[in-house]
Amino acid sequence: MKEEVSSHSDLVACMKDISVVYGDFAALYEVNLDVNKGDFIGICGPNGSGKTTLLKTMVRLVQPIAGRMMLYDQEITDTIPAYIRFRIGYVPQITNIDRNFPALVKDVVEMGRYAKAGLARRITRVDKQKAMEALQLVDMEQSADRPIGHLSGGQQQRVLIAQALAAEAEVLLLDEFTSALDFRMTEDIMELLFHLNHTHKITIITVGHNIEILRAYCNRIVCINKVIAFDGSPKDQKLDEAINKIFN
Repeated sequence: MKEEVSSHSDLVACMKDISVVYGDFAALYEVNLDVNKGDFIGICGPNGSGKTTLLKTMVRLVQPIAGRMMLYDQEITDTIPAYIRFRIGYVPQITNIDRNFPALVKDVVEMGRYAKAGLARRITRVDKQKAMEALQLVDMEQSADRPIGHLSGGQQQRVLIAQALAAEAEVLLLDEFTSALDFRMTEDIMELLFHLNHTHKITIITVGHNIEILRAYCNRIVCINKVIAFDGSPKDQKLDEAINKIFN
């Protein structure tokens, strides 16, 4: 008999016994993870531990070889239905964008509207308004007419977050988005995410390597090394034990 995966109104995602392999390499093994509305989850682990794979599996950029997954009470077997896909914004790890890249900030954010409605239609006044509202949320509306390549790394990350918000994402998945930023910029971005989470009720899952930063801002920490070694409060004493175990 098939085992049921979790289902209730506050559940955004449910991963049950998810395993992923790349050739002969096991990236994830029987991972179980529930994500609830309003969570601010920090995911940590050593290099090659499956952090990025976990996010990519959630948005089906990677297909698991075993396990079951639900998004918004809909079981996902292959691709994610369009009406669910745009509720989840995936912000990948990037390096600084080339200064000569011609797109303006507002153009990049408006791409989020194309992603939601399709490339076949024109951008409308409503789309432009949604893009500007998203830029306001990340405090970048004053840079709307600047080339994105002229911005700092932290500003570029804010623009990519705005692009996901312009598509009206309710969940943000951020993959080591602060890895190329200095400590001050990292704190600025985490403050922004904290604001989006607490004020605008955006559910956030972020992968990071600075555990102390994650502990300071997230309400939940997940430590992973192919399997989940810890999932709970950043104040739980067992977190330190898990960190020592998976990093040492």
